[in-house]
Amino acid sequence: MIEHVEPVSVKTELDEIDLVGIDKIAEDAVEFINSGQMDVRQASAWAIHHLEDPWGFPSLTALYKKMVDRLDNNFEAKREFVNYIQRW
Repeated sequence: MIEHVEPVSVKTELDEIDLVGIDKIAEDAVEFINSGQMDVRQASAWAIHHLEDPWGFPSLTALYKKMVDRLDNNFEAKREFVNYIQRW
């Protein structure tokens, strides 16, 4: 017997509340990186896990852009993060 599975819904557009939440997640993730509590991969995984819509490309794109913007003074982490995103 095959179990019925509902398709995953994905947001195609983000509203202001989504962007505020994503910015807070990005802020926390970058703080973890800058404080040395997590490396780039750990912080990225943590951030994705905390997204309300973790598989929606608008959410991921907004999250990664905000994380890169917030890493503006940490050039080593920024370079590592961008390389990680490109490989992912």
